[in-house]
Amino acid sequence: MHSLRKSHQTSPSKMLTLLLLSFLWVGASDGTAQTRASSSYSGEFGSDAGSHFDQSDQELEGPITGLRIRANDRYIVSIQVRYGDSWSSTEGGMVGSPANVRLFLGEGIVQVLGRFGSHVEYLALRTNQGRVFAFGPNFGPGTFFTAEPSFPNTVLRSVSGRSGSSIDAIGFHWDTEQ
Repeated sequence: MHSLRKSHQTSPSKMLTLLLLSFLWVGASDGTAQTRASSSYSGEFGSDAGSHFDQSDQELEGPITGLRIRANDRYIVSIQVRYGDSWSSTEGGMVGSPANVRLFLGEGIVQVLGRFGSHVEYLALRTNQGRVFAFGPNFGPGTFFTAEPSFPNTVLRSVSGRSGSSIDAIGFHWDTEQ
């Protein structure tokens, strides 16, 4: 009977190894699960014309705090996003005067409605404080889309897409509020 007990006992060194491995596994899997459970992507809405742009690296500057968008009577000409206190480069053309939007402290974009054809024609952005900002003509032959995060308590963190002399396509990257 004594030998049976001995065969089922774990040595202190094996127990310590198992304990350390379990802590390492929980720590590694916990961070990965949190990242994947809060981020999502909507898009790309538009055509495959123009050059690809991606501002996801700029979200490290802080949350989106402002926008500058140029539009004419047919489509969105350009977009520039303010991350924290830093403005991104302008994507698209420089024709026309930009409309400036400043977000309040703690305000984030939670939904984008739009329309696209060969260019992004229209964008309407709704914030978590109920404000709506619209750019471009709200009529035309393009295809409508709705973009919103896949998870609760997430906001727009960056944009990507394609541009040339206008915004040809756009995508939206969502993640937790900062």
